[in-house]
Amino acid sequence: MVCESYNTSWVVINYCRLKVIKRNTIAAYCNASVLLPANDISVHFQVFKKANGYKPWVMNGKVDICRFLRHPYNPTAMLIGSLFLEFTNFNHTCPYFGTQLVDGFYLRPELLKLPFPTGEYKLYLGWHFDKRLQFETNASFTFIEDLINQ
Repeated sequence: MVCESYNTSWVVINYCRLKVIKRNTIAAYCNASVLLPANDISVHFQVFKKANGYKPWVMNGKVDICRFLRHPYNPTAMLIGSLFLEFTNFNHTCPYFGTQLVDGFYLRPELLKLPFPTGEYKLYLGWHFDKRLQFETNASFTFIEDLINQ
């Protein structure tokens, strides 16, 4: 997992790492400080699948986070949000200020509403404040279908 801030006067990434919590389960832990209030936040998300390098795959879009947290409107963002919002403190509408956490997020296949074929994937999140890219998050993972227990 790689997180990179492009504007450290607005967002400081304190840590961004993966930690093994049990066999075949790896959790993400991130801590970022938003130094100035952020009222206009959008996220560009894209999923890549590895096939002779990472190639764009099904999901690619942009979501206005402030609007989405007031009224969820984007089905793909709702899917991604259902996977990780319980592991964060992103549980209120804008503005965002201070420490923002992702604490122990791990992928739970039973919550995926889309069929994911076995393979290596990368999730890209580009975080924009006031329409400028402030930081990026890239997480790579391997997904293995459980065809026996379906």
